[in-house]
Amino acid sequence: MKNQIVVYADKGVDGVSLKHLVHSLKQELNPEMKIKRLDACSVIEENWEKDTQLFIMPGGRDVFYQSALAGKGTDKIRSYVKEKGNYLGICAGAYFACARVEFEKGTNLEILDERSLCFFPGIAKGPAYGAGKYTYNSSKGACNALINWQNRPLHVYFNGGCFFSAPKSSEVKILSCYLDLPQTPPAIVEIEHGAGKVLLSGVHFEYLPDLLDQKDPYLSMIHSDLKEANSFRKEMFCDLLKRVGCRLKTFV
Repeated sequence: MKNQIVVYADKGVDGVSLKHLVHSLKQELNPEMKIKRLDACSVIEENWEKDTQLFIMPGGRDVFYQSALAGKGTDKIRSYVKEKGNYLGICAGAYFACARVEFEKGTNLEILDERSLCFFPGIAKGPAYGAGKYTYNSSKGACNALINWQNRPLHVYFNGGCFFSAPKSSEVKILSCYLDLPQTPPAIVEIEHGAGKVLLSGVHFEYLPDLLDQKDPYLSMIHSDLKEANSFRKEMFCDLLKRVGCRLKTFV
């Protein structure tokens, strides 16, 4: 039985996002499930696939993921998922896994480019709440995204993430939408890839309110809503982990 979760940790990964992700995983995973951080060189050269239940690409800057992994790295990740592996991409990790990125269009942060991992056969468009608000290494563009989960509304942390745009496909299942955006575009999608599964999220469902810096004026404004929603957020986080075969503390 596979007992390892690989978390990508190299140039481009946001340290705060990585901290929230690892804390959340440790809270919910069965202790038998081990978390292993790998840099780009290790992803390409090490034999991590055999014992890995889930490969996670966290939030950060996906241009660095592409430059480090395009070619051998993305080929290896795609092959791993195709052979009963699983991929979770959060924010930048979701942009990275789409066929094309359209980020901050019309601003000096604009990124309009193709991506080689290409699990989602369409465009990651962001920031979902509009261009011109996002700033790298800042929470200036942070807000409470209102999404749905299991037919219930839920506030989760958002900062620069995407929504997903593509023609309808039998391989793509919409799990959650942005309820407070026009036409309620997809916020979280699930994709079948060979014998494996891919989860992509434009929102940071892994963020823990208690780890937010409440001295940050942008975060202090959204903390109370996130705190109130935290119990349901944890439920969603566990549901998503179960979808990709992870064993949890409270579930077999």
